[in-house]
Amino acid sequence: MAEASRGELARHRDLGGRRPQSRGRRSSWSTLAHLPKHLQTAIVSYRRQADQSGDLDPAIRQFLDRIVEKETPESVMAKLVAFDRGQVELKAGTILSREWNGTTQRAIVVDGGFLWDGTRYDSLSAIAFAITGTRWSGPRFFGLRDNTVGGEDAP
Repeated sequence: MAEASRGELARHRDLGGRRPQSRGRRSSWSTLAHLPKHLQTAIVSYRRQADQSGDLDPAIRQFLDRIVEKETPESVMAKLVAFDRGQVELKAGTILSREWNGTTQRAIVVDGGFLWDGTRYDSLSAIAFAITGTRWSGPRFFGLRDNTVGGEDAP
């Protein structure tokens, strides 16, 4: 089954990568006919969005091509999570919020740090410590990383 899935991905991954003409659209639909309707819709919607706004970055496309060829689904998921973590970029003005002991805590991203409760901090972990009195991973505390262990919040 994995071999069939890889073949499917190889055949349908790009769907041409270019703006198909009306005849090309029909042939794309016919190549998708064996797929469930929701997947057909998702693929065509993605293709339209990519035509309008641009496709995947080459680095992401290369990453996906490499892992499809030789990885198990579990290792693919772990690598995607790690890849996604490396892509997180907080821009100045972003507001991070978290409810703690019934109170909503908000930290604002500023150039070179964060603001919380009128004080500037160098890290989210310092803010999490100030809020809880316990050492936390700041990104985990504010939900930028996996934030539950067995369904419960934990430091």
